[in-house]
Amino acid sequence: MTAQPRPLPTDVVEARLNHLIDRARRNRLLHEEADRFTTELRDLVRRMEDTEDERDRLATEAKILRARVNDQNAAADVAVSAVRLMNEAGAQRDRAEARVRELEAENARYEATLARVRQAVDAGPVGSCCAHLIRAALNPPAAPGHSEGAAGT
Repeated sequence: MTAQPRPLPTDVVEARLNHLIDRARRNRLLHEEADRFTTELRDLVRRMEDTEDERDRLATEAKILRARVNDQNAAADVAVSAVRLMNEAGAQRDRAEARVRELEAENARYEATLARVRQAVDAGPVGSCCAHLIRAALNPPAAPGHSEGAAGT
């Protein structure tokens, strides 16, 4: 298997072609120069075609890569949106849990009041003094650190 000769740099080929074109214009082109001119011109055309093919291939690859980048950007946007939604859902969960704790505390206060009312009704005498005991059970003394109206949150 014989090795292919390395192509000459474009500027060398161009210089040779310019020299041969100049000689052809002056009708001074020898037969061997005409052969060399034809060979170098064919080589230049082949290299140009190879360059165009490579350019087209690279343009196609660039288009594919741009599409991949766009897809990845879109996926990143979706991921960012998902993270935002997860953060928002976490904040809503935290608020809901805090509200559940508030409602549980309020329910515990109501249950304590109900227990005091039941105890007062079960233990109390019949008559006018019952209303007094029920009112006392419904208005328990304020717990330390709580003010009236704070339970409405």
